[in-house]
This record gives sequence, structure tokens and C-alpha cells, in this order.
Amino acid sequence: MDIKRVIAGLTFSLLMVNSATVGAVMLHDSYSCEVRSAQHVGEDGSLVPDEFGNWMYSGATFVIDRQTGRMLGKPKNYNGNDQPEVIDRGSKEQSLKVITTYGPNVTIDYLIVEVYADTLAKPFMFISSSTIYTGLCKGL
Repeated sequence: MDIKRVIAGLTFSLLMVNSATVGAVMLHDSYSCEVRSAQHVGEDGSLVPDEFGNWMYSGATFVIDRQTGRMLGKPKNYNGNDQPEVIDRGSKEQSLKVITTYGPNVTIDYLIVEVYADTLAKPFMFISSSTIYTGLCKGL
């Protein structure tokens, strides 16, 4: 048997195992997320950088608990009275979706984490008031 063919076959087999492992979606109970940008809708209807949001939260981190939907860190999606509601815990096909409604003057926060993504870093979007925060999450 040709040694080059054996080595090539073993290398190919190892690459296939590693590819399957990397591509597999693994769901976690919590995710650590980092804010990469903050934007809001500009006067022309397009997204523009939110200077205050970027100053306050760019590089900030939070942990999201898939059970409660609470974001611990900066930014956060709860206060002493109002708590998040998990709409969808996420799956291998669906995003994690969380809504927090604040009152009595109603405002809404919305978090979506693409837990189904075939990458280790899962994109997220968090809308709070009129600011849209985006970044990446990693399973804990």
C-alpha cells in the first residue's frame, strides 16, 4: 500500500471530523456577549452610528441567561419592576428571542441571539429605545 495514499486518507478523515465538529450547533444555557456597535435610525431613514451608545457600550459585555432572558452586565434588559420575557429559547433552527416591556410609559427592549449559527461566535442584536446594539456572543 502506498504510504502517501494512507497519509492523505488519514488527513482527509481528520479534516472531515474537525469540520463536522466545528459546524455542529451546540446550544448553551448562557452566552457571554460583547457589544461591537451602536446605531440608530437617521433622519434619512438609514442606520447611522449612535455616538452616545458607542461611547457608553462599545466593548461592554453582558451575559444572557436563556432560561430567564436576563442580560447581566452592560447593557441590561430589566429593572427593579420590569423583567424580560423569553419568547423563544432558541434552537438549532431558531434564534433566542427576549422582550422586556417597561411601564407605565411603555418602552420595549428586544434581544435576539442567533444561537443556531454554525460558528462559535453567535451574532446578536439588542434594541433598546431607539438604539440598536450589535455584536457577538459565545457559549458559556
